[in-house]
Amino acid sequence: MAQKRVVTYTLKNKKEPIKMIHKILILILLSSVVFISCNKNKNNTQEISENSFDKKGLLENYATNIIIPNYNSFSIALDSLILTYNTFKTTESTADFVIVKQKLHSAYLKYQQINLYEFGPAEQQLVRANFNIFPTDSVQIKSNILAGSYNFQTSDNFDAKGFPALDYLFYDVNKTETQIIQSFVSTINKKKYVSDILTEMQTKTKTIVDSWNSSYKSQFINSLNTDIGSSIGFLINQLNYELDYLKNAKIGIPLGKKSLDNPYPTKCEAYYGQQSVQYAIATLAAIESMYLGKSSSGMDGIGFDDYLDHLKASYGSTSLNTAIKNQFNIVRLKLTNINGTLSHQIEVNPTVVNAAYAELVKLLVLLKTDLPSHLGVIITYQDGDGD
Repeated sequence: MAQKRVVTYTLKNKKEPIKMIHKILILILLSSVVFISCNKNKNNTQEISENSFDKKGLLENYATNIIIPNYNSFSIALDSLILTYNTFKTTESTADFVIVKQKLHSAYLKYQQINLYEFGPAEQQLVRANFNIFPTDSVQIKSNILAGSYNFQTSDNFDAKGFPALDYLFYDVNKTETQIIQSFVSTINKKKYVSDILTEMQTKTKTIVDSWNSSYKSQFINSLNTDIGSSIGFLINQLNYELDYLKNAKIGIPLGKKSLDNPYPTKCEAYYGQQSVQYAIATLAAIESMYLGKSSSGMDGIGFDDYLDHLKASYGSTSLNTAIKNQFNIVRLKLTNINGTLSHQIEVNPTVVNAAYAELVKLLVLLKTDLPSHLGVIITYQDGDGD
């Protein structure tokens, strides 16, 4: 019987497998080091790019050339309105009343340039709540005037004062201009009510201006991060809040976007004076100026457009900055196409108003999603509609 031949293989050196394992481990470790190093260099490059942008110059431009001058312009316009109203209280003439309404319109326009800076001193004074809650409560206004006493600090009176209340008192659609003037002549409480509204607005405005011109300006300029509570965080959040407010309160709610397409034209801003479209366009211009870092005199300083270009932020085949600026132009065109009063167009030609609303939604996506994501800013406010 033949014997089975057993074939065996032996290693010349039993240490060879160990050496092979060592080589593999070394290769893995080297690859990991190279990978980590590449990622670290990439992150460092991004951080260097962000840190090399002149954030302090950006904030100095906003504070010195935009925010403080706009508050000063508004304060001057408000003082002028008060001066002319005091003259009308004495003369009770039609000519002076016409001037009062012109001054109201000028101050209301200037307000559109400051209502998006609702942080710091303005937040402490609750400017929006005290100056521009619309639609105004005409029933509460009449009740306050009849009583002759009221507390403007309570929330019940937020929609019974400010610009919307003045708009109602100076442009009551149920009365002729002669009848409106006569109501001031015959009702001392009405004269006082307007004076009290204007005095409160003047006091709050002065407090804000004084604060910016003292300690807050330095605090604002030297806040160089982009986290919650930073100056850049405040600016981006307020820019978007104001755009949301334009889209919803000034256009969407009157149009019926929050009421199953049932329109409420009387809920327009400045419904009685019928300047809703003009104020909407002014608000858009103020938002755009903030984004561009442009002053009311037209000086183009460092803005968020420059920040995005510095980061080389892209949007499809173009830059994000270009996409945003193009969308601003489209929205402005659509708002300009709303001929006549907004309340009337909502009733007779809602298509043109819907077109403006749709483009506002697109702009909001760019400014609320793409812009803050590139700048590392968290949107902290809630708009309640998911847009």
